[in-house]
Amino acid sequence: MALCGAVAAVALTATAVAQAPAPAGNFGGGALVAPPRAHFGPGNAVIALRALPERKLQIEATVRGSCAGGEIAADAKIAADGSFSATGTERTEPERKVKVTTKYTIAGTFSSATAADGKLSATIERRADGRTRRCRSGSVTFGVRRPDGAIGEPGPPPRARYYGTTSQRGVGPRRAIVLRISGDGLVISRALFGESVRCSDHTRALGIEAPRTNAAIDSKGRVNDRERFTVRSGGTLVKVDDRFTAQLGATGARGTFSLSDRTIDKTTGNVVKSCKSGEIRWTAAP
Repeated sequence: MALCGAVAAVALTATAVAQAPAPAGNFGGGALVAPPRAHFGPGNAVIALRALPERKLQIEATVRGSCAGGEIAADAKIAADGSFSATGTERTEPERKVKVTTKYTIAGTFSSATAADGKLSATIERRADGRTRRCRSGSVTFGVRRPDGAIGEPGPPPRARYYGTTSQRGVGPRRAIVLRISGDGLVISRALFGESVRCSDHTRALGIEAPRTNAAIDSKGRVNDRERFTVRSGGTLVKVDDRFTAQLGATGARGTFSLSDRTIDKTTGNVVKSCKSGEIRWTAAP
């Protein structure tokens, strides 16, 4: 009887695993290396997932190497135990006459209906001006969450990580955001988010962006940061105006960002091109 009972218990456990609810909706996050390593250097990543019916999963990610950022776009299946994986090669042309090939492996596990963690690695090859550079991301440990917008008590825990999504959508999933809080809880030491902007020449530019390093958090858990600067290149000036806000709490975070730039001809003073994102909302959770 004891043996029969044990067999029955195993069968019930297997059935419970097989019938466990599948994750659904948009998950976002990524990975951030610790300061003072480069903000856009190897090991940094933004990762967006979209869990669909029948345990289908869309994956979109950008992972950094020393030579370039590599793009990942894959479809996977979520197993009964919550695990997923994908291996492949992605070829992109981020700029005219610049070609990037990314060979990647990504794997993770949903620990709940709102969270997953995993690892990825990539080899990136960038070809431009007749030269080819190769680099690796290294092994990148990442987290993603499906935030609900609740933030709890004001103020972030020291060394917290927040993972979330923005109101912009990629091909499938909503774009991702990841934040790293300092050890004393007083600044956002690092953050990255996927973004796109519309330009006056009817094009759209895609990429990843970062607010100011060590953006101060006030006593109520708020961040309000603005960066304005000029980039001089050849015969043009590019005037950049970026904004980032956050409300940070013990159980979550939310905020906005906006990106805009104007390219101006040095000789005539005319605006050659302008690009802007509009105000984009984001939410995240630890």
